[in-house]
Amino acid sequence: MYDLNDTIVAVSSPTSEARVIVRITGPDTIEVCRQIFHPQAALEAATQPPDGSRWTRDERRGTRSEGRTVAGSIAIDDELEIDGYLYSCPAPHSYTGDDLVEIHIYTNSSVTEALMNNLLGRGLRIAGPGEFTARAYLNGKIDLAQAEAVNEIVVSSNTFQLAAAEKLLSGRLAESTEKVRAEMMDCLSLIEAGLDFSGEDIEFMSRQEAFERLTQIRGALEQLLSGSIQYESLVDLPAVGIAGAPNAGKSSLANKLLGADRSIVSAKRKTTRDVLTGLLTLAHCRCVLFDCAGLTSSCVMCDASCEKRNTQDAIRNTEAILDELAHEAAIEALRNSSLVVFCIDISKADWSEDLDARSWILDARRASRIGRRGSSVVAVATKSDLLFRHGRTALARRLTELNGLFATEFLATSAKTGCGIELLRETIDRKILDTGYSILDTRASRIEHQATSVALTARHRQVVTEAIENIDGSVNELKAGPPRRDEIAAMMLRAAYQGICGIESADRRIDEQVLEKIFSRFCIGK
Repeated sequence: MYDLNDTIVAVSSPTSEARVIVRITGPDTIEVCRQIFHPQAALEAATQPPDGSRWTRDERRGTRSEGRTVAGSIAIDDELEIDGYLYSCPAPHSYTGDDLVEIHIYTNSSVTEALMNNLLGRGLRIAGPGEFTARAYLNGKIDLAQAEAVNEIVVSSNTFQLAAAEKLLSGRLAESTEKVRAEMMDCLSLIEAGLDFSGEDIEFMSRQEAFERLTQIRGALEQLLSGSIQYESLVDLPAVGIAGAPNAGKSSLANKLLGADRSIVSAKRKTTRDVLTGLLTLAHCRCVLFDCAGLTSSCVMCDASCEKRNTQDAIRNTEAILDELAHEAAIEALRNSSLVVFCIDISKADWSEDLDARSWILDARRASRIGRRGSSVVAVATKSDLLFRHGRTALARRLTELNGLFATEFLATSAKTGCGIELLRETIDRKILDTGYSILDTRASRIEHQATSVALTARHRQVVTEAIENIDGSVNELKAGPPRRDEIAAMMLRAAYQGICGIESADRRIDEQVLEKIFSRFCIGK
């Protein structure tokens, strides 16, 4: 699966970052760095003992030296050198357990590619997905559950998922299973001792006591399942739909929330024909933002019989079809949203079209399959800057009219001035928690507050479930009575024990294919 004798390299920083981090680990790490880093004295000071003598590889593995940072020049190729930093951490105290070096440089993708080609030309190999963490596991630096937690931290999309992953990385799951493993082994040893001395008049554990102990063990495993949080319920991002009548300022508001021009903005009606999406980062989570096409009662298919009357009628018919498709896409997006931001242009004189749009939104919310329905709409009055220039009184008067007509409280915003945008972000963040979305349900919110909470991946839950099934089988075999059935009971209890141990370490039941599946989900360089 993984050759620990190879020295591997990968870019471990995001492509969007100006600072590039190239990570190297393996037996030839220090020697390769000597070939590309200057001045040599600085490198030797970071990688050799204080008295100036050279470490052998075995000596380096035995030292307790802390990682060090040195500045110098990095040879990109035979002609180019650039300034950079080298972070060195010798074995066995590095993340991977092998010699590990990180090269930090501020450069572009072309220079980074040239540096990688230089390193590969010196005998290094590109790391596979998760191979740095795999080495940490194979070298005994972390257990298998902690290795999985590293990936969960990297890909976490909200504070609850991150908190769960951090607890897993700290070894919380190992603590939770330690007692039940000990109970299983103790019970197993007594059952097998009884088998070994079956011809003697010795009873190590009565059947009734075995039933009781196995029942307690099963209960502990059931509690582990019921009292934990599934990572699958933490991964999916909630969706927030921005909806309203055409030209209600939806796209401008979406761009302001996202901090980027994701949607086309125009004074012309029906500029947005499709559902545009963006990733919105809030205080407690990230969510997908849907910028929906304008909702209007005029979104009706015209009669197909008029399609070929003349060119002008055909164009009108095509526009009607596009309007209808855009309308249907918007409604579907709103049905799949955990929250809807309902936008109204506060500067308008007539809001009858907005009343129709709200009806469409409420119908979509009633058909929604996500979260609670009651508080899942946030009413926003856009373009407040057009009234605010006439004074606070004018804005307050129109807000009062709007609140009375729609029987709800509107939040005044302006994409142009930024007025109300931060308050809207806070409101969306709070409302997502109020909607009862799956990632923020009662069990998930306990992660941050209960020290005993753990989060189980799908693999963990499968292992625990199989262990419970094996314990049930063991109990059934013991109830059967004959000594031969006791052997099968012991075998099934041993399988349950090995399965629980397999949560943290790859025993004989977990082969290379399982390990490859676990680490294949990682990013390269992690």
